[in-house]
Amino acid sequence: MPYALVPDGYKLQKVTKDQKVAVDKHVSNEAVQAFLDGPASGELVKAVAIVVTPIVLAALAKGPLTEGADKLTTNILNSLGIDLSALGEFNI
Repeated sequence: MPYALVPDGYKLQKVTKDQKVAVDKHVSNEAVQAFLDGPASGELVKAVAIVVTPIVLAALAKGPLTEGADKLTTNILNSLGIDLSALGEFNI
């Protein structure tokens, strides 16, 4: 049987596998909530915006989809069983 720090008083005790999973999920949720409530989450958003914005702007500056991306999209749609050939050609 595994051991876990049970949140009720944080005592170490033997638990079943299901109880261990529940405790692990609880601790994980608390850690995520603590991160989101803290100042670091705002800094993370700023960092992601600084990194992602130039990439998005560069992609937009290239204009419409290139032929390679168009073929890739067509292959994906075909593999899903979606046939757009009846629509004819169109530009995005």
